[in-house]
Amino acid sequence: MFENLFAMGGLSLDRLKSFIEVAEKGAIARVAEGDPSRQSLISRQIGELEAFFEVELTARKGKGLKLTEAGLELARQIRRQFQALADFKTTCAHQAPVYRLAAGNSILEWLLAPRMGVLAASVPGTFSLLDWRTGDITRGLLDHTVDFGIIRKSALVPPLKFHSLGILRYRLFVPKRLGKRGAIPPLALTIGGEFLEAFEKASAKAKIHPKVVFRCSSFTQAAQLVRSGVAAAALPHIATPFFDTAVEIQDPKWLKPISRHLVLAWHGTTLNIRSGAEKLRVGLAEILEKAFPTR
Repeated sequence: MFENLFAMGGLSLDRLKSFIEVAEKGAIARVAEGDPSRQSLISRQIGELEAFFEVELTARKGKGLKLTEAGLELARQIRRQFQALADFKTTCAHQAPVYRLAAGNSILEWLLAPRMGVLAASVPGTFSLLDWRTGDITRGLLDHTVDFGIIRKSALVPPLKFHSLGILRYRLFVPKRLGKRGAIPPLALTIGGEFLEAFEKASAKAKIHPKVVFRCSSFTQAAQLVRSGVAAAALPHIATPFFDTAVEIQDPKWLKPISRHLVLAWHGTTLNIRSGAEKLRVGLAEILEKAFPTR
């Protein structure tokens, strides 16, 4: 069945390990850490893999390397197989597996982290919570550097699979000390990104021109300004449980157009490679979708 893989030299775990290290660090010199002998060995190992597969795996990019399409696919295959072997070794040693979960900062802090206790009680394992941008999460899922990600549905690409969590809505969080209901108080807004563009478009359409007094790099920064009473902010509805009665939470109609559909995403092969991944997928979907309005 695998005879053709061993009919000629050039393929070994050590060569594959060297290749994936170069793929992740982008340069042979970075992997070799200044050791000329190690650098020469890795360069030769990549050449031997290219001879074995009869295809170019890397191309020169400045002082480093970039992977060809064949190289990218080989890197994905290596990660899959190495992950399966690592999980098998962990199982044999009766140890808990490590799972990598990625999402944006506000999703991690307000949606995922508060529910991890329930999840950890039902799914054995160690969980790495990664604060990544949507594009990085998508690439991580494709490259098998992430097991599950929470992203907007519009960011999905084949062959990723998904479970719909619900609509992430935005509400206006207003310190009561700032004024009357219905008036738009000074705001804290995030800098750049899809949200800011959608917010500005929605407010312009509603002929609302709020005074922005703080520009923040994250929703959690804006939330701190709301708590301190110096500004209001448009924040995801999942932040609601983290505010006390000193803050009024409004649901204006003009914010509805910037809602987004969130999904739990994973690579189709992850459930086959990782024995506990299906149980984790079910557990994540069950606890997370409860945080979203049903209508």
